[in-house]
Amino acid sequence: MRKALLMLAMVLAASACLWSYGEAAEAELEPTDSGAPSAIVIFPVGETPNPRAAAMPPVAFNHVIHEKWMARTEKDCIVCHHTGDAVACTNCHTVQGSEKAHFVNLERAMHATEIRERKKHQTPSSCVSCHIRQTRQRECAGCHGHLVRNAREKDSWCNVCHKMTPAMTAQQLQAGIANKLPETQNEKLAAETALARAQTKYWTPLKAPYKINIDTLANLYKPCVFNHRHHVISLMENIGNNKLAGAFHTEQATICVTCHHNSPPSATPPKCSSCHSKTLDFLREARPNLMAAFHLECMSCHKDMKVARPRNTDCNTCHKLQPGANAPMGGNL
Repeated sequence: MRKALLMLAMVLAASACLWSYGEAAEAELEPTDSGAPSAIVIFPVGETPNPRAAAMPPVAFNHVIHEKWMARTEKDCIVCHHTGDAVACTNCHTVQGSEKAHFVNLERAMHATEIRERKKHQTPSSCVSCHIRQTRQRECAGCHGHLVRNAREKDSWCNVCHKMTPAMTAQQLQAGIANKLPETQNEKLAAETALARAQTKYWTPLKAPYKINIDTLANLYKPCVFNHRHHVISLMENIGNNKLAGAFHTEQATICVTCHHNSPPSATPPKCSSCHSKTLDFLREARPNLMAAFHLECMSCHKDMKVARPRNTDCNTCHKLQPGANAPMGGNL
């Protein structure tokens, strides 16, 4: 009898635990310290009606992670709410632009890369300008400095921000554009989108080669041994420890595409010599020869990431001459 009662008590306790878990199973974003919504949807609000599917998809803005960043960097809300009033950006910045916002429309307010100070206002930051400043830190500059120099941004990058998950209804979209969507629905859609986004699982460094011998001119130089896996691991550590990087690096091959910039995403992409020839191709003058391509990739990354060694002028660190060979002046690798 006692065993039966004990078993019944255990079953009831387990049921209670399961019921409690079910009640709390629906995840929620943690509240902000400021009392602002944990997340909001920024709609393309305009003074005139928008026909269906004519507006840019809205953006779910996560207040929580931005507030935590401000706390770490000792900044406050005025970085974004530059007028001093904690109101929605679309109160002033609309799709068409208004006199109230000095005719800085919503697209410009969010994407401007250079911000100028206006009278009576604090210097504002756009989403893009603020993120660009973050990518200039040492850990990011190796890739992002190179991307800026080579203008290899993709149109598909827009979808990283302009994507609602799960998709909102057409009625909610139109209500949001008209600035008539109830706040509770707005915040719920934003929270669902923020919670649905998961960290990308990047390819493991073990899929890529351990070391690579660059032996294009074996008759003059000993092969240059490039520790490929060490570089991949270093980049992955920088991405994994950075929430901004984790949010925007949404492809498995993100860390590969900076160097292997024009090949299909792959853990074993084609050799650089597949596109870059030893001598300059005068039919493709914008494409550097192989030596210039190697030096631009390696040296620019080391410079941006402030790697002290090897120095750009210390050629023998990477290139060991073959016995009896003389390095040609201006020779090609």
